[in-house]
Amino acid sequence: MLNLSKRSLLRLCLLPAVLLLTAFFFYPLVRIVGMSMHLPGFSLKEFDVAFNAVNLGITLKTFVIAGSVTMLCLLIGYPMAAFLTCVQPATRKLLLLCVVIPFLTSFLVRSYAWIVLLGDQGAINAALLRLGVIDEPLVLLYSRFGMMIGMVHVMLPMMVLPIFAAMHRIDPALWRAASSLGGGGVRTFLTVYLPQTAAGVRSGCVLVFIISLGFYITPAMLGHSRDVMLGNLIANNVENSLNFPFAAALALVLLVVTLIVYVALGGGKTGASPAAGDQVRPAASRWRVLAAVVPMRWRNRSPTVAWSGASWVRHSGVTRPSGGRWAQWALFGFGAMVCFYLMVPSIIVVIASFNGEDNLAFPPNRWSLRWYEFLLSDAQWAAAGLASLKIGIVSTLAAVTAGTFSAYGIARLGRSPEGRFAYAMVLAPMVIPAVVTALGAFAVLADWGLYGTLTGVVVMHTCLSIPLVVVVMVAAFAAFDPRLEMAAQSLGASRRYTFRRVMLPLLAPALLSALLFAFLHSFDELIMTSFIAGTQVVTVPTKMWENVRNQVDPAIAALSTLLILLPLLVLVFRRNPRGVTEQEGGGALSAAT
Repeated sequence: MLNLSKRSLLRLCLLPAVLLLTAFFFYPLVRIVGMSMHLPGFSLKEFDVAFNAVNLGITLKTFVIAGSVTMLCLLIGYPMAAFLTCVQPATRKLLLLCVVIPFLTSFLVRSYAWIVLLGDQGAINAALLRLGVIDEPLVLLYSRFGMMIGMVHVMLPMMVLPIFAAMHRIDPALWRAASSLGGGGVRTFLTVYLPQTAAGVRSGCVLVFIISLGFYITPAMLGHSRDVMLGNLIANNVENSLNFPFAAALALVLLVVTLIVYVALGGGKTGASPAAGDQVRPAASRWRVLAAVVPMRWRNRSPTVAWSGASWVRHSGVTRPSGGRWAQWALFGFGAMVCFYLMVPSIIVVIASFNGEDNLAFPPNRWSLRWYEFLLSDAQWAAAGLASLKIGIVSTLAAVTAGTFSAYGIARLGRSPEGRFAYAMVLAPMVIPAVVTALGAFAVLADWGLYGTLTGVVVMHTCLSIPLVVVVMVAAFAAFDPRLEMAAQSLGASRRYTFRRVMLPLLAPALLSALLFAFLHSFDELIMTSFIAGTQVVTVPTKMWENVRNQVDPAIAALSTLLILLPLLVLVFRRNPRGVTEQEGGGALSAAT
């Protein structure tokens, strides 16, 4: 048991993050309830409208779209994860890059990439016209088909990574033991392999389904006007109609539905303590999975096993199907197509960024760097970039400071009710749809005079980044041997000196990861910023979003190319020979999924 002074110190570590989230995350959710019911009076008229036939149809449509995206991601993601487990380690590294780089790239950039691909003058129609397959461009953009293609592309890495993590930890001896006892390939898969990957499948489905429920960027960019989802409806009532009570009622409906689905799908199940890195609540955020997967360093210390409709055998440190070459080629061909699907939008955007004409066309009829020169010389884009840098740097430092102290308290409190409650409280922003949080933040910041200010945007970005930092640092503290800390203090070192000279050097790789991911998250954030920044604070994503909605600006292709480079820079800085080991990464990954 911890003594009183130690426990009090751990509670003090939790205090900054808890106070910040209480004021700027949990209170805004309460504020949404008040807005929807017209408190301090009382009226449910907004819910009468929210539950009319039209809006119920939109709610049902939102569920259908989210469910369809989840099912498609599962059907594609499961064999893709199996493909990743059965290739050579060097090849796996390259293939994981094909998954992680789109995963790190902005939602807005990836959706814009599909505009370049699916437009009337886009890459797909251009290729089909040149091949003589069609006589006139197909209607691919601004349709249900285009929206589904874009949403699956955005969500697929969130399905692949948790399932791959579960498969990566399976002992191949279990498969061989089942085969030696007479189990066939299908029976062994259903009774031995599939149950051990169920946690990864459940986590991937929770992630994809809940995020899809609150989606509104990709549907607004790629979908038809009749494919409005709840997120789009909330945003339209805030930005266009200024009907805040009705928007709050819709947000409350979305919030309740999200929590019900989250619990029903197993999101509320709690396993061991967060300090142990075992199963805890899966968070509906790409950043939480990212923070867990990237530190694994993508090394294979032990043979893994996968399945493709046949049994698998060990071969040269990896596993290969024993059902014949057709099974190998089928799985490898499928994996190659998925990698192509994930990477080709980014490649097309990079090529289109060198277009020398005023209209966006692929392939470019004239090659030029004019749009890069325009971005570098335009005062508005320069101001937006400077604002994004300021917000990103300040919010990252604040989030890393508060999140690291909170992670230390959570890791040391361990299995205690306080530790579990604090962990759930700190990770709550990852479960709530961003559009709901943004609406509540809008109301609170407006009441407090922080709407449209740099301070308000920084504070909210900090709140959204703290959970990411906590996930990374809880795993790091859980892997840290507490006996080193006790040994230093037994030799007369103070707690401050022990942290600075003993813990900090060992935790430096995890801190670097937290810094990089928190900054990238802030620089990429759009939904919250578009609600609370007003016209006074313009960031790169908000200006890009405004330009994309007005016209298909070729300058956006050049900007998208620069934003695609950000994930590459993060991965380059993260590759540290003294980084977190695969065992530590596995613990973080277990916590994330």
